[in-house]
Amino acid sequence: MKKPEPAPGLVICYDFLWSHEREKGQGEGSKDRPCVVVAAIVQKADGKTEVLLVPVTHSPPEAQSGAVPIPAAISRHLGLDDLQSYVVTTEANAVSWDDAGIIPARPGKDWAYGRLPKGLYEDIRLAMMERLRQRTLKTAKRES
Repeated sequence: MKKPEPAPGLVICYDFLWSHEREKGQGEGSKDRPCVVVAAIVQKADGKTEVLLVPVTHSPPEAQSGAVPIPAAISRHLGLDDLQSYVVTTEANAVSWDDAGIIPARPGKDWAYGRLPKGLYEDIRLAMMERLRQRTLKTAKRES
């Protein structure tokens, strides 16, 4: 089982650090969860790849909060549970692709849950671009 190359739309497992956890002084997320790779950038100086990840959650978004629902058929395709899932577009973690918090989605079987269809990924990307434009995207840079 080989770790795949990071690619936009890839859904992986990571201990996402929420902004409220970071504000309490935590350095790691409280649980592993599916996360979507939004971007992957190779750093020229050291050749390492940094990824921007957004979390998947079951918590419905608040009225003014940003989240993109994952259709049931796509959740099934990814092997997620039957509960409604959302991709949160208001928070992101920037981490090295080598970060130890990135773990196999299904140990012994698959590194990743799979990839999102282009249309759903584009909805997420556009929602994040709007957050960037509004300067409301909360981003945590995590060191591995």
